Amino acid sequence: MESVSLQRPAWKWQVLSLFLLCGWGRVSGQIHYAVVEESEVGTVVGNMARDLGLKVEELPGRRLRLGSEDSSRHFSVRLDSGTLVVSQRLDRERLCGAAASCMLSVQVLTENPLQLFRLEVEILDVNDNSPSFPTAQRTLRVAESATVAARFPLESAQDPDVGTNAVSSYRLSPNSHFSLDVKQQPDGKLFPELVLERALDREEQPELQLVLTAVDGGSPARSGTAQITVLVLDVNDNAPTCDRTTYKVQVPENTPVGAVLLRINASDPDEGPNGETQYSFGVHTSDLVRRLFSLDPHSGEVRVSGALDFEESPFYEIYVRAHDGGVPEMEGNCVLQVQVEDANDNPPEVLLTSLLNPVPEDTPPETVVGLFNVRDRDSGANGDVSLQISPDVPFAIRSLQNHFSLVTRESLDRESTSQYTVVLIARDGGSPALTTTLTLLLNISDVNDNPPRFLQPSYDAFLAENNPPGSLLCTVSASDPDDGVNSRLVYSIESGQVQGSPISSFVHISPDNGNLYAQGTFDFEQLQVLPVSVAVWDSGSPPLHANVTVYIFVLDQNDHPPTILHPASDSDVSAPQRVPLSAPPGSLVTKVTAVDADAGYNAWLSYRLLPQSTDPSLFHMSLHTGEVRTARAFQDTDMAVQQLVVQVTDNGDPPLSTTATITVALEEAAPEESYKPRDFLAGAKEKPDLTLYLIIALAAVSTVALATVTVLAARCLRRRGRAPVSPYCCCWLSESPSRDFFKHSSPKLQLSSDGTLKYMEVTLRPTDTQSQCYSTCFSPGSERSDFTFLRPCPPSATLPRERGAFLPAGGTLRERAQVRGSEALLRASGAPRERAQVSGRGSAPSSSAQIRYSIPEELTRGAFVGNIAKDLGTDVAKLAAANLQVLSDSDSQYFSVNVNTGVIMVSERIDREQLCGQNPRCFLHLKLAIENPVEFYRIEVEILDINDNPPLFPSDEVSLRIYELASLGARFPIQPAQDPDVGTNTLQTYHLSANDNFNLNVKARTDGGKFPELVLERALDREFRAFHYLVLTAEDGGSPPQSSKIRITIQVLDANDNHPVFDRPSYGARLVENSPLGTLVVKLNATDVDEGPNGDIRYSLSSHNSAALRQIFAIDEQTGEIRVQGNLDFEEATVYEIEVEAKDMGSPTMEEHCSVVVEITDVNDNAPEVILTSFSSSLSEDALPGTVVAVIHVRDRDSGEQGKVLCHVSPDLPFQLRKDYEHQYSLLTSTRLDREHVAYYNVTVSASDMGNPPLSRHTVLPITLTDVNDNAPQFEQASYEVLVAENNPVGSVLVTVSAADPDSEQNSRLSYSILRAGGTDPGLDPTRYLSIHPTSGQVTAKFPFDYEQTTYLQFHVEVSDGGSPALRNRTLVHVFIVDQNDNAPQVHFPKAGGESAAQFRISPSIVPPALITKVVAIDADSGRNAWLSYHLVEATDLGLFSVALRSGEVRIMRALQDTDASAHELLVVVRDAGEPPLSTAVTLVVLVEEKGPEALQGSEARAADGGGLPTITLYLIVSLVLISTVSLVGLAVLGVRCLRRGSAPANQGCCVESVNTLQPPPSHIFGHLHYEPKQGDTVMGVQVTATAPPAPRYRSCFSPVSDISEFMFVKPSADPPLYSEVRLGVCSPA
Repeated sequence: MESVSLQRPAWKWQVLSLFLLCGWGRVSGQIHYAVVEESEVGTVVGNMARDLGLKVEELPGRRLRLGSEDSSRHFSVRLDSGTLVVSQRLDRERLCGAAASCMLSVQVLTENPLQLFRLEVEILDVNDNSPSFPTAQRTLRVAESATVAARFPLESAQDPDVGTNAVSSYRLSPNSHFSLDVKQQPDGKLFPELVLERALDREEQPELQLVLTAVDGGSPARSGTAQITVLVLDVNDNAPTCDRTTYKVQVPENTPVGAVLLRINASDPDEGPNGETQYSFGVHTSDLVRRLFSLDPHSGEVRVSGALDFEESPFYEIYVRAHDGGVPEMEGNCVLQVQVEDANDNPPEVLLTSLLNPVPEDTPPETVVGLFNVRDRDSGANGDVSLQISPDVPFAIRSLQNHFSLVTRESLDRESTSQYTVVLIARDGGSPALTTTLTLLLNISDVNDNPPRFLQPSYDAFLAENNPPGSLLCTVSASDPDDGVNSRLVYSIESGQVQGSPISSFVHISPDNGNLYAQGTFDFEQLQVLPVSVAVWDSGSPPLHANVTVYIFVLDQNDHPPTILHPASDSDVSAPQRVPLSAPPGSLVTKVTAVDADAGYNAWLSYRLLPQSTDPSLFHMSLHTGEVRTARAFQDTDMAVQQLVVQVTDNGDPPLSTTATITVALEEAAPEESYKPRDFLAGAKEKPDLTLYLIIALAAVSTVALATVTVLAARCLRRRGRAPVSPYCCCWLSESPSRDFFKHSSPKLQLSSDGTLKYMEVTLRPTDTQSQCYSTCFSPGSERSDFTFLRPCPPSATLPRERGAFLPAGGTLRERAQVRGSEALLRASGAPRERAQVSGRGSAPSSSAQIRYSIPEELTRGAFVGNIAKDLGTDVAKLAAANLQVLSDSDSQYFSVNVNTGVIMVSERIDREQLCGQNPRCFLHLKLAIENPVEFYRIEVEILDINDNPPLFPSDEVSLRIYELASLGARFPIQPAQDPDVGTNTLQTYHLSANDNFNLNVKARTDGGKFPELVLERALDREFRAFHYLVLTAEDGGSPPQSSKIRITIQVLDANDNHPVFDRPSYGARLVENSPLGTLVVKLNATDVDEGPNGDIRYSLSSHNSAALRQIFAIDEQTGEIRVQGNLDFEEATVYEIEVEAKDMGSPTMEEHCSVVVEITDVNDNAPEVILTSFSSSLSEDALPGTVVAVIHVRDRDSGEQGKVLCHVSPDLPFQLRKDYEHQYSLLTSTRLDREHVAYYNVTVSASDMGNPPLSRHTVLPITLTDVNDNAPQFEQASYEVLVAENNPVGSVLVTVSAADPDSEQNSRLSYSILRAGGTDPGLDPTRYLSIHPTSGQVTAKFPFDYEQTTYLQFHVEVSDGGSPALRNRTLVHVFIVDQNDNAPQVHFPKAGGESAAQFRISPSIVPPALITKVVAIDADSGRNAWLSYHLVEATDLGLFSVALRSGEVRIMRALQDTDASAHELLVVVRDAGEPPLSTAVTLVVLVEEKGPEALQGSEARAADGGGLPTITLYLIVSLVLISTVSLVGLAVLGVRCLRRGSAPANQGCCVESVNTLQPPPSHIFGHLHYEPKQGDTVMGVQVTATAPPAPRYRSCFSPVSDISEFMFVKPSADPPLYSEVRLGVCSPA
C-alpha cells in the first residue's frame, strides 16, 4: 500500500458534470498530435479548442489548463487561440530512450464545469546524434602465441537515435594482421569482432594501432571512431644466452672474501619476467666450489666467499646456469674457469705434544713441563720456523730440530702468582713473515706454607640480656692465602673458665663459618663482659693455626620492677603519716623512695598517685622525686584518714611498676617538724598583696639580668685569651691536668637504637693506666648536632680515626668486605720486546733420519708395515732401553711399534679417501722419539688406493621439468656421480637407456671430471605424453669395474597452446517473468585439454552485454552457471541474448565465446496504479454532502482481463466513489462532517484488476477537516479553593486555572482575566492584589498576605477563545490565608526600660514556695504559634528560683541562707510553639534585704569607689615592664656579639671536629663511648638520629656528677639527615 499526500490549496468547487470528450478522431476515441524533436519553443502542436469542441471566448472563464505536471513541463496552452504549443526543448532520446515509438500523454482540465480531456503527442526522431564508443581509446592485449582465426570482441558503438538513424555498419583501418567481422543480433544490434589473420611476433612488432569506425544510416550519415591499441603479449619462447660460453680468470690465493672475480652477462629478448635473467650454479658445480664462491642471482657477479688455498686446489671450474622468470622457465649455460695463484698464506702450526698442568710451586728449575712440535705447509724459506716465548714468565724454551720443550727457569710461588700466561710465537721465514701465537694458561698448584690470619686483632659483640639460647653473637672471619684444602679453615673455642664455669658453657662457635652463638641466657646483673679466645686451623699437612679474642658485652634489659624502700612495707598496713589540718597547700607529707635493679634508662623511676586513693585531688606527688605534698587546704568535710595508692614505674620498654599504699592521718595538733610549701602550688585563698609581689618581681628580674650580663661578659673576655681553634672543631684530651675531679673514674655512654631511641645510659667505671682516652666532637648550638665519630686520642693534637666505632645490628663486629678474585687469560697478539729465541732449523740434533713405507688402504689391525730396527740398523734391545715413543701429526694413532721386535704395525683402520680425499698421493707422517740421547726419526707411510668405492649419484632418483615447447637441441645437465677412488679406479663413463626423445652427451672437465647432459632430439607434446622415464648408469675403470644407476623422471610442462571449447555454440532457456533471484538459467560447459592454470577455465559475461543485462543476470566464473540476480519484466523485454566468454588462466590467456538466448513468459505481475488527477487534502467541516474531494485515474500495465480495474472505498467513511468514465473516478462527501468528532480521515482507495489471482493497489488519501468556531471553552473545575501561607513572596503562583476548547488553532486559543468586583470600594477589587497570566492561567500575588489583616478572599476568572465571534466562560476562586509564626512573644509585665532590669525585693525570711512575681506575655499569632512557655535560663543560683512553664510565675524554691548572695539576677525566656519557635527574654533582679533602699545605694557607691588601682601599683608595673624589656634587649645583643666572634656562630660554646672520611653508621646502633670529662662539666647532651624516615631524633642532657641525675628534657630534633649520625655533647655550666 502506498500513501499519497498532496499539499494543495483547498478548492471550494463542486462538480456539475464530468464528461470524456471524443473529438478529433472519433474512431480512435483519442486526439493524437505529432511534433519533431528539437522544435523551437512556441511551436504549435495542434488547436485543442477546435479539436475538443470548445469556444475560444469561453476558455478564460472555464479556466482551461493542463492537468498534470508532466504535461505542463513540456507544453503550454494559449487561451487566446486555444492552441497547444511547445514550452521547452524536446529531446526524444532523453524522454523515451531507445524505444521505437515516443508518445507523451497530455491531460487538459477545465472548470465550471470540471472536465478532463486526454491527448497524445508523438515525438518524431531526427538524426541529431553521432555514434560514439564507450571508450574512445581501448587497449587490446593479444598473446603472440594466439592462433590464426582467433576472435577478439570489441565494444559496440552507441547511437541514441532509432530506426535508420542508428548504427548501421563498422569499418576497420588497413593492417597486416587483423580483419573485421560484424555479428548481428535478433534485435538488430551489431557487434564488431577482430579476427587474427596472421601470426603475431612480439620481438618483431610489439604494438599495433587500429582505428574502428561506426557509421549510422541517417541522411546525412554520422560516424564515430575508436582508437584500438593492440599490445602483443610476450610468450617465453627465447632462452637466455651468455655472451661467452667459457670465462677464464686468474686470482691469487690470498684474495679477500667478497672480492669480485668477474660478471657474467646473459641476455634474453623476451620482456617482463620472461626476459628477467637470474643466475645460479649449475648442477655440475661441486659443493666445494659453492662454499668458496658466491654468485649474485641478479647481477651475475661471481665473488669469493671462502678462503682460496693453492695447496688444496690450484684450479676450479664453475658451471653457471642462466634462467629467465617465465612459465615455464628457459635456461642457458656457461663455464667459469678459475686459476688460483700461489702465495705465502700458511702460518706456522704449533702442536702441543704433552703438558704438565698444574705445576707444583716447589718444582725446581730446568724441569720439563711441556713438549711442542712446529710445522709449516709452505716450503723453502716460507717453511723455516722459529719459536719465541714471552720474557716475563719463569719459563724457557729448549729446541731439538722442529721439536721444542718448555722448562722452568726459576723457583715458583703460588701465593705471589698463582697462574701464568705463557705466550709462544712461531714465525716463518716468508716475506712478509707469518706468525702463530699459542697461549698456555699454566696454573701453579698450592703447598701449605701460610698460616691463617684473622681479619681483626679483636672482636666486640653486644648482646641484650635474657637472650634466647642459640642467638647469633657475631661472626669471626679468618683468611688463608693458600688454596684448596690448605685454605679450608676450622674454628674452635679455646678452653678457659669464667666465674667458675667453662667458656664452652656460655658460647658455641660454628667450625665452618665462624658464627659465634650463645649457649644459654645471659644476665646483665651477673655478667657484663665475657672474653672468649677463638682459634682457627687450616686443613693442610701439617696444619697451621691462629688465635683471636672476642669480647662479649651484655646489654641491660628491663627485667626487674622497682623496689620501694620507703615507706617500708614489713606488714600489710604501713605506719600512718600524720599531717595537721592546718597544713597549707604544698606541705610535704612524706617521700616515697624506690630503687630498680636494672641500669640506665630502665632504672629511671617515675611516681604518681592512682585513682584508687581516697581523695586523689587532696594530694600531689612529684613525678621524679616521689615527694607527696598537699594540693589544697584541708576542709572539715575531708576524711580524717586518707589512703594514698602510689605507683612507681620505670622507663623500660615495656615499663614495669610497683604499687604501695600510704596512710595519711589528719590531726589537729601540728607535728614538731613543719613542712613548708614549695613552688608547686600557691594555695592562699586570701587576695594577694599586689604591690608586694610587684616589688619582689622587679628585684628578681633586675638581679637575674645583672647576673646574666656579668656571666656572658666574663665568658666572652675569657675566650679572647684562648689559643685560636678551628671554627668547626676543638678537642679535649684525657691528659688535661685540670681534670682531677674524674681521675679515678671514666664515664661510659652506651647507646642502643633500632630506628627509634630506646635508652641512653651514663655510668662511671674505674680507669687504669692502659685505658685509652677518646675525643668527642659536638655542636651545642645547633639542633642538627648529631654524634659524628669517636676515636682514641693520641699524645699529639692529631686524632686518628678508630675503626669499629659503629657495629652492625646483627652483632658482627668486624668490618665486612668482599674479596673478589678473577682469572684472566692473557693472550698476546704480537711478540714481546725481549724473547728467548730458539730456532727450529739450523740447530741439528745429535742424530736424525727419514724412512718411507707404502701400504694399501683398509689393512686389518696388526698388519705389518715395516721393521724400524732393521731399517735403522739398531739393536732391538737398545730401542727398548731408549724408551721409544711414536709421535703422530694427526689426532689418531694409526700405527704402533713393538719395542720387543722393532716392527711398525697398523693399530687402526686406514681409509685413504677419508684421509686424503681426491689427492693423487696420500702420506701419513710419523715421528719416533728416543731418549738418552734425544733423537728424532721422521717416517712417511704412503697409503695406496684400492677400488673399494663404486660411483654414486647424489640421489637414487632425479626429476626434470621440461617445457613442451622446448626447442630441439636443448641441453639438460644431470648431477654427476661421485667416486672417491682415484686413478683408474674412479668414474670413467655413462650410459643412457633407450628412448625416443633424448640422447646422452658427456662433457669432460679439465681436471678429468665427466658430466652427463640430456640432449632433446625430438619435440615434446604434453598432451601426447606427460612423463618420460630414463635410466642413467655410471661406471668406473676398476677391475672388476663397479657401477651405479639413477632413475630420471622427466615431466613435460604444459604450454598454453589450446583454447577452451564449448560443448555447444549456443544455448537457449525459457523463464517466467516472476522468477525469484538465484534461479538457474543454464549451466555452460567448456573444456581445455591443457593442465594447471592453462586448463583452468573462468566464465564471464562478454563486454557486448549491456549494463542493464549485467544487472539482471550473473554468471559463476567457476561453474559457468547463469542465474537471475535482477527483476525479469515481460513488459520491458521478452527476449535476452547473453554473450558469454570462457578464458583459461594461462599466460597469455586464450578464450572462446558463445551466446545464450533467454525467452521471458508473461504473468500477471503488475498491480493497478492509482493516479491523482486532482485532490484537496483540506476540507471545511461545514462542507455539504456531494462535495468533490478528488479526481482519480487508474491504469494497469497488463492487458485483457488483467488490465481491467475496479475501485472502491470503505462504506464506514462519510465518502463515496463515483465512476465518471473508464479508468476515471471522483471522490465525494456522502454525509455532514464534524471536526470535533473526527478531525482527520485516511481514505483508502482500493484498485483491483481482473487477473487470476487478482492484484490490487491501495492508496491512502489523508483528508484534514478545517475547524469552525462552534464550541465555547469549559473550565476543568466549577470553582477552585487554594491555601496560601501568609508572608508569601511577591509574584508567587497561588493557583493555576485551566480551561479546554475542543476547537482547534485560533478557535482554541484561550485568554484568561480576573473580573473586577462590583461597587465603588477599591478595597474590594481583586485585581489590586492579584494578577493572572492571560495564556497559562497562573494567578500570582502582587503583595504578601498578612493573616492578622486578611484571612479569606474570592474572585471570578473569565476565559474567552480566539474565534470570531469569541465564546466565553467563568469560574470562582476561593483563597484562604494560612497563619505563619512571624511574631515573637511580647512581655507586658514586668516592664523593663532601657538597659535596666526590673527589681524585686524579698525578705531573707521568705518562706518557699512564695510567689515573687509573674511574667505576663502575649503573641500576635494564632493557634499553636501563640502557645507560650516560660523558661529560667540563667540565674545566680538556679536551684533557688523556679518559673512556671505555662503561667510564668516566679517562685522561691528553698529558704535563704547566709551564704546566698544578696542580689540575684534571673534571665527568663518566653518561647512560642511555632516552627521555628520565636522567643523573648526578660531580666529580673531579686534583692534580698532587710534595710531600705538607702543602705543598698551606699554599698553600691563603695564598690564603685574601690574599683581603681593605687598610683604606686601602676608605677611598679611600668617599671617592671621597662626593666624586663631593657634586660632582654641587652641579653640578645651580648649573645649575638659573643656568638659571632668565631667563624661559625653555631659552634662557639663547644668544639666540633669534622671527619669527612667517616662512613655513615648503620641504622641500628650498638656501641660504647668512653670519654673523660672536665672538672665542672655538669650536663652531657646526647642526640641520636635513626635512619628510618619516620623515626624522630632526640637530644638529651644529663648530669654525670650528681647522684640524683634526672632526665632534664627530651625534645625532637630537626629533620633527619640522609643517614644516621650520633654526636656527643658535653655541656659546661653557665
